[in-house]
Amino acid sequence: MNKLGTRLRIGEKIGLGFGAVGVIFLGVIWYYHLTLHELVDDYQRLNAVYGERQSHAFIIERHLGGMLSAADRFLLTRNTEYAGQTKAQAAALSAQAEELAGIDAASRLTAAQLQRLTEDFTASFDAIVEAWQVRGLDENTGLQGAFRDAAHELEERAGHYNVDQPYLLLLQIRRREKDLGLRRDPQYQQTVHQLLDEMTASISESDLPQPVKQDIGREVSTYRAELDAYAEIVLSGEEISGGTGPFRDAAHRIESLLNAHYVSDLETHILQLRRREKDYLLRGDERYIGMVDAISAEIGDQIAASGIADAEKAELATLLNGYERDLHALVEQNRRIATLTAQMYQAAARVTPLVEANLAEAIQLMQAMSIEIADTSAAQARASLSTAAAAAALGTLFAVLITISIVRPVRGMAGLLDRLTRENPTDRMPTDPHGRDEINAMAIAVNTMADHKATFSKWWRSSMQEAIALRDRHQTKDPDELAQTERELQAAAISKLTQINAIKARLLAQADRISTVAERLSDGNRHGHDRREAGADLRDVAAGIRTLVSVIDED
Repeated sequence: MNKLGTRLRIGEKIGLGFGAVGVIFLGVIWYYHLTLHELVDDYQRLNAVYGERQSHAFIIERHLGGMLSAADRFLLTRNTEYAGQTKAQAAALSAQAEELAGIDAASRLTAAQLQRLTEDFTASFDAIVEAWQVRGLDENTGLQGAFRDAAHELEERAGHYNVDQPYLLLLQIRRREKDLGLRRDPQYQQTVHQLLDEMTASISESDLPQPVKQDIGREVSTYRAELDAYAEIVLSGEEISGGTGPFRDAAHRIESLLNAHYVSDLETHILQLRRREKDYLLRGDERYIGMVDAISAEIGDQIAASGIADAEKAELATLLNGYERDLHALVEQNRRIATLTAQMYQAAARVTPLVEANLAEAIQLMQAMSIEIADTSAAQARASLSTAAAAAALGTLFAVLITISIVRPVRGMAGLLDRLTRENPTDRMPTDPHGRDEINAMAIAVNTMADHKATFSKWWRSSMQEAIALRDRHQTKDPDELAQTERELQAAAISKLTQINAIKARLLAQADRISTVAERLSDGNRHGHDRREAGADLRDVAAGIRTLVSVIDED
């Protein structure tokens, strides 16, 4: 680590330290941003699940309300435009269900159920529309129009057989005819004339076919004439032979004509039939259908017991049977419509609880997710605080390490320099010969200074030792002292030689280093022209140092 630190300049160390601190805080900011992004994603997911479910629930409820409202309007008015609106609202509801399916798995299950319920509702409604078309969308179409047409024809035919009043007048005429024969009073003849006039007017106003009216009119005229002839005989006091005569035959013929077009109370019973029919259509109570059947059976019996022609009986019976058939078919369609309507409303009624259940599930999910998001947010907040604290501590550690890497060698150099002023220390500052750090360069300079001082000191001591030995050698005459002096001179020479060798080794090492630096500086791809010139100068200096060393070797 120390070796790596010496390869960097002080500015680079400081810049690296601030860069490291910046990277750490950028990491903190990135972590905070990531945490915030995750929190936003959670809330977006919460909104996507609950908000979209709620939105779709409201839209589905709105389409359901529109669908039911249009269906109710169709059932009330039988207007096919409302049928189209109902199907359009059902299609919109189905489309919303498809969109709901895209939210999550639970919504997908709910959407599938909504699709089935919508399909059930639509199928029931289509069957209702079809049933109403068969039944009759109004009083002139379908089964309702069919039995109504049959009833109208029955009513029209009933007018042809409504001869109650003429028949009653005929009976009164016959009664007064008998009174005339019994009492021989001319007022009875006048009463018969009045009744004949009323009968003629009643027949004229009736719905009898015109040929029948003409036949009856002729017979009435015959009866009037024959009765007047009979009255002359009666009023003259002659024998009347039991009150018989041509007038009686004419009366019988009139009665036969009336009986041939008379069904007792037919029109009245038909009106009662229509009344009960209307009661059923108005109230929907099927007990009125039983009344209709009873009245219809009574009408059938009256037609069968009447004196009208068999062909006419058959026609009336066919009309009556057609009326009953169509009415009962309409009742059956009403039952089918009621069943289908109940099924339709049941399908619709199941939509709202299904949507509400989905919304309630969404609310529970929202609450659970809110708690989870709150817990996650609290944990992330704690983690963010821990990360920020760790980043601050790590930044402080970097600052301390950088400060120590600068201050510690400076303090060591200060101590070494202080000792150099008083002594000749042997310890040196740790350095890296390939380092680029200014502190390392200062340490190398201080070490060099200490080495120079040590070398000078040793050289001075050796020189002093040599000088003293030379002085002593010139002054002494004793052979033993002279031998001792030679040994001292030899020791001083060896000491100098050792120091020279050490200097030589250092010079060679410096020369090698200068050559290495020169080669690095002369690399044109990395440095400019000035640096290449500096490299050349360094190579010249190295060559000079080697020359000096070679001179020392020669000495």
